[in-house]
Amino acid sequence: MRALSGADRRLLFDAVIASAFFRLALYFFALERLRGWAARPGRGDRPVDRIVWAIEAATRRVPATTCLSSALALQRLLGANGHESELHIGVAKTAGVFAAHAWVERDGRVLFGESERDAYVPLASWPSDARTHRG
Repeated sequence: MRALSGADRRLLFDAVIASAFFRLALYFFALERLRGWAARPGRGDRPVDRIVWAIEAATRRVPATTCLSSALALQRLLGANGHESELHIGVAKTAGVFAAHAWVERDGRVLFGESERDAYVPLASWPSDARTHRG
């Protein structure tokens, strides 16, 4: 932590809080409500690559984090910093077992969850508020 800049420490803190919030919120709130919270626009100016780094680091630090809670947290931080994104959920059935996976894309590029994405058939996708996009 000492090697991180103040801005990166703050971003990592925000990512841990967002990851923990969405992890717990999945137990108490409908997914539709969480989608609304995740897609809320903001006026921050953090770069996309640092936000992705922070969520990946937070995912390793928040116990029992799922791909869905991490994807919601990532979409929240991206939107809060003026970046458009799209959260996807896919499903698969392997050996009779149902599984689901969430990932986040921006401008056609997978930012989070790419390693497992190809094994899942897309079921739903939720774009963030397009008005937040700054190009």
